[in-house]
Amino acid sequence: MKPGDEPLAVRWRYDAGRGALVWQLMFTETGDLIGQKRFSSDRRALFFAIQPLTGRVFCDDYLLMDDGQGTPAGEGWFTGIETIRGGLVYCYVSLPHSPEHKGIWCIDFTTGQVVWSRSDIEFIANLEEEFLVCQTSLFGGFPERQFLFVDALTGLEISKPPLDAAQVNAIRAAVVPEELRQRIILPGFVRDGIADELPGLEGFTVSETSRYESIVYGALTVVALHEQRILSALWRSSIKVWRKSSLVYEECMEAGVDKPCLNNFLIQRDNLYYLREREELLCVALS
Repeated sequence: MKPGDEPLAVRWRYDAGRGALVWQLMFTETGDLIGQKRFSSDRRALFFAIQPLTGRVFCDDYLLMDDGQGTPAGEGWFTGIETIRGGLVYCYVSLPHSPEHKGIWCIDFTTGQVVWSRSDIEFIANLEEEFLVCQTSLFGGFPERQFLFVDALTGLEISKPPLDAAQVNAIRAAVVPEELRQRIILPGFVRDGIADELPGLEGFTVSETSRYESIVYGALTVVALHEQRILSALWRSSIKVWRKSSLVYEECMEAGVDKPCLNNFLIQRDNLYYLREREELLCVALS
C-alpha cells in the first residue's frame, strides 16, 4: 500500500430508530451536531444532538412542545430547525399545507431547556446578534406584516426605525447562507461525466440509468453513485471516496428502493456525514 492510500475509517454511527428518516442536520458554533428525524408512520418529528468528535449522543428523541400549552408544537410533526447561533438552536413550526414558518423556539440542547420562545413572530434572517423577524396582523380585514428586530439571546424586541419591503429584501440578500456560516460543503450533481471531478480517473462516465453527486475536498473526491437496475427498475446507492486515484472508502447506502435518496451526504470540519438506509447517520474521519 502506497503512503496516502490507507483506507478511511468510520468515526461513529448513530441509529435514529426503526422507520426513521434523518431529515435535517445543522452544526452549532460550539461544535455540536443537531439533527431532526421523522417517523412518517405515526407523524413524529424528534430532535437529537451529538458531539462529532466522540459520537456521544447527549440529547435524543426531543419533542418540541408548545410553550404554556403542554401539547406538542406543530402537532408533533410540522417542525424543523431554522438557524443556529453560538451553542443555541432555533426551531420553528410550519403551517399545515403551507411552506410558511411560524414562531421561534430557542433551545439549548446541552440542557434540553427552552431559553425563550415566541409564537407571534416569523423568522426572516440571522444577523448574528439579532434576528430580523415579522409579525402578521389584520388591518381592515387584510393581513399586514410588520418587520422587527429581536435579540437572538432573549427574543426581546430591539427598538429600531421601521423597515419597508425594499430594505428587508436588501438585508435578506446580504445574509450569509447557513451552509457557509456552519462550514458545510454540500454535493453537486454531475450530469455530463465526472472525469474532471475525479483526477486520474478519466473515462469514468455517467450512464443513462445512473445519477452522480460529488464533492471535491482537497485531495479527496467523494461521490454518491445512484444506479438503476434495468430489470427491476429499482435503485442502489453507494458512496465512494478517492484520494487522488486511489479508492479509500466505499459502502452501500441503500438498495432495492423505488427512488434514490439524493443530497444525503455532506462534509463539515474534516468529517464526512452520510445516511445509510435513511435511518442511520455515519461519520467518517477525513483526516
